[in-house]
Amino acid sequence: KKILLIDRDGVINRKAPQGEYISRWEDFEWIPETREAMKQLAKEGFQFIVISNQAGIARGMIDPEELECIHRNMREELQKDGVEILDLYVCPHHWDEKCFCRKPNPGMLFQASQEYLFRLDKTLFIGDDPRDCQAAWNAGIRSVFLGNSNELTALPDNQKPDIIASTLGHSFDFIRKYFHQYA
Repeated sequence: KKILLIDRDGVINRKAPQGEYISRWEDFEWIPETREAMKQLAKEGFQFIVISNQAGIARGMIDPEELECIHRNMREELQKDGVEILDLYVCPHHWDEKCFCRKPNPGMLFQASQEYLFRLDKTLFIGDDPRDCQAAWNAGIRSVFLGNSNELTALPDNQKPDIIASTLGHSFDFIRKYFHQYA
């Protein structure tokens, strides 16, 4: 199965400033390079599952219904581009709750694998935060990091991503080669 696990804030859309959240559709700003890359990957048969921490719910800064509206609109817009979002997994918990689903814990990745019947060791997780790399490592998934290597200096070598790229499009060759080995 050509399923890519992908983070939302900072990967699909621009992140809110530190300590703030994307709490309304009007605040959702696409990262054009990611949207275009997702369109290209979808043409090659890839599907996507979004994995996202949303502590703003627990903090009372995001209304769960508004989050559903954001995700519904995001899915509809991507569907117009031919991009299929199979599902969205959201951890609504505060980081102090230490739940199993909040990245860097692997709970949401395990849940997606069980519900969509794909092997974790034969997919990739794409993120922009060191916690995304840690979650991937904790779940036995290889990872793609969108950002700069200096953001990963605190990570142990075994948790570092397989590739660091400035955009999703810059990781195409790696993604294609990785999935080609299982075709």
